[in-house]
Amino acid sequence: GRIEEAEAIIRNAAKLNNIEPPVVIFNPLQNGVKAEKRRAYNICDLLRSPNIRWISIMLWVIWNTLTIAYFALSLNTANLHGNAYFNCFLSALVEMPAYVLSWVMFRWCSRRMSIFSSLSSGGVFLLIIQLIPANLVAASITFEMMGKFAVSTAFAVVYAYTAELYPTVLRNTAVGACSMASRIGSIIAPFFIYLRTYSVSLPYILMGSLTTAAGLLSLLLPESFGMPLPDTISHMQQFPGCCRKTPYIVTHTIEEEKAAEVRSLVIREPLSSLNSNK
Repeated sequence: GRIEEAEAIIRNAAKLNNIEPPVVIFNPLQNGVKAEKRRAYNICDLLRSPNIRWISIMLWVIWNTLTIAYFALSLNTANLHGNAYFNCFLSALVEMPAYVLSWVMFRWCSRRMSIFSSLSSGGVFLLIIQLIPANLVAASITFEMMGKFAVSTAFAVVYAYTAELYPTVLRNTAVGACSMASRIGSIIAPFFIYLRTYSVSLPYILMGSLTTAAGLLSLLLPESFGMPLPDTISHMQQFPGCCRKTPYIVTHTIEEEKAAEVRSLVIREPLSSLNSNK
């Protein structure tokens, strides 16, 4: 927003290089946007308007569900049958291809479908565990590791997806608020493991149900794949995203048209004065 300083630097550089700078360097319309950009934003702005409020609440629920499933599955590794060290090694090993898959999804796949597919598949894998007979220990461990794989993939995607949904003026605050809200899930996660004292299948039923429900809720979030990053709160996409596309492209086009009109007027004025002198 420091347009005056930037213009002074550019004119000084033009003078040093013996170049005649244009009459108008920056679009005058940027002065109106400057006031909105330079206003101090805080965490309360994440709940100020209905649109950003629902997006924030939905992301907080998804982040909490992810942390519950991720940390509960990690803590439950020691309770699995077989060698505890080998099970911990498998639990860490499945995260490596999960992060590779998240990178592939983030490069070429829809953000909303990536979150939905990974969360819902992780929930289904956890729900299947209770249906496996007790004597098939290897099968139950395999499905639990597949659940950990899906949850780790969603966890890697949701970080960048959250950053894409929020505008520049609130991006760091929003990601930090989501991470802070997810600590509630980190606190609750150990208590899911303690439910094994009542029923061995109860933690998997709760984690699978919550993860599947969070996957369905993620379909309500806006789609950010291939969209320009929002700059201000007014540029954010509408909730739910399945109903409307981002207004940022339309606004940006209108600003460009107005800037073109201003440039044409600036060019037309020197020509008219030149013709009058002739």
